Amino acid sequence: MRGAQRRSILVALVAAVTACASTATAQPGPLPPDQAFQTLKSFVGDWQGRTEAGRTFLVSYRLIANETVLVESWTSPTRTSMTVYHMDGDALIATHYCPQGNQPRLQYRPESSNERLHFTFRDATNLQDANAAHQHEFWIRWHADGTFARNETYVENSEAGSETATYTRIPQPNR
Repeated sequence: MRGAQRRSILVALVAAVTACASTATAQPGPLPPDQAFQTLKSFVGDWQGRTEAGRTFLVSYRLIANETVLVESWTSPTRTSMTVYHMDGDALIATHYCPQGNQPRLQYRPESSNERLHFTFRDATNLQDANAAHQHEFWIRWHADGTFARNETYVENSEAGSETATYTRIPQPNR
């Protein structure tokens, strides 16, 4: 593929992300799960995350299974993990494959404000003790500058702790 073609595809992708984010925030009423999934698909590519505490990591989004599954892969200096998004009937599910060895399944819960995508705990595999540390919810909020914030809440021994990171798209080199 030529550089001009790649640039055209990148411009189209940026336009799609902007359009999805604008639609999500401007649309009256809750964003239905299938539209929320379409919005998540616009994240395809590489992003750098930075937490409020200054930790940084790389996140890659890619589509698989005839574009019916979005894979979110995390890499930090100390660990890797993955979250897989897909529709389950009328529900949008996110399964988080945690370095702690459990796999919480979270379900998208439409919000009337349409300012964010909110996922809450549905169930988990390999979580023998409900008091063991596990991801319990997360939300994603778009920013007008093309970045997004993600807040994750983990629960351990009935104590919740959360952290927010801001994500910036990593530009793809011209080839």
